[in-house]
Amino acid sequence: MMTLPPTPSLLTREGLALALGVHKSTVYRLTALGRIPYVSVGRRGKRYELQAVVRALASKPSVVVTEAVAL
Repeated sequence: MMTLPPTPSLLTREGLALALGVHKSTVYRLTALGRIPYVSVGRRGKRYELQAVVRALASKPSVVVTEAVAL
């Protein structure tokens, strides 16, 4: 039996907004500005890996991330 390495779970815009404690329009804006990484799904869909987003936001001095909510 082949075991695959664990993969990070990908969140929707709404799920990421909930995890970060922000409105989903904030996630949309940060995505459009190129401030947070995402994975394209289909033609218009985007998914986000929470830890990658937190790292990206922490490296930008103008955005403050205090704590991510566990899902």
